[in-house]
Amino acid sequence: MKKMLLIGGGSALLLLCILFGAFFAGPLLASARGGQTSATASSTPAATNPYCQQYLQDLANRLGVSVSTLQQDKLGAAEDVLARLVKDGKLTQKQADQIKQRLESHKACTGNGHGFWERGVVMQTLKQYLPAAANQVAQGLHMTVDQLKTQLQAGKSLSDIATTQGVSSSQLRTLVTNTIQTTLNKAVGDGNLTQQQATGLMQKLQSHPELLDRLLSKHFGQQ
Repeated sequence: MKKMLLIGGGSALLLLCILFGAFFAGPLLASARGGQTSATASSTPAATNPYCQQYLQDLANRLGVSVSTLQQDKLGAAEDVLARLVKDGKLTQKQADQIKQRLESHKACTGNGHGFWERGVVMQTLKQYLPAAANQVAQGLHMTVDQLKTQLQAGKSLSDIATTQGVSSSQLRTLVTNTIQTTLNKAVGDGNLTQQQATGLMQKLQSHPELLDRLLSKHFGQQ
């Protein structure tokens, strides 16, 4: 049987995100890391995720157990991981209790759990297009890619750089929009993204243009 190894503090948190996000369809570490919990549950019934349901049923069939038994075993394994994280000093007992409480009260396969994985795949796919995007942005800001890299690594945002370069905010918005659209069109044309994925990401980036700053900063090695 394949085993998952627990490595380091950051990896431990990532493991929990994957484990709980995939199986329980929610970013369950958010409350632990921020020290907050939800006081009341939403009155709106959660949508059922058919992909998660199919996964659980298929896995249960392969293991020769019921879905109910599988869910109980998953919860037990998650609690064991939480106990180990507390023992290793990666989480406080209070944080672990908060996560455990949410795990016990959260119904499996509700929400859009597959979104966690899809976002990761999309962002990984876009990495190969960042050099071209950086070049397009640099040209629009009347500078070289190396100059753009230096400015971003110094902690400046695209807005800061645009102001220095005499590029107006409206011109920057147009530049960012065009860069995102060009990048996504290329990814769709190459068969690396579906049109639906590209449309959703375009809407997300247009609503949060600062995400392009983050993508380019990470591309240039700025943490």
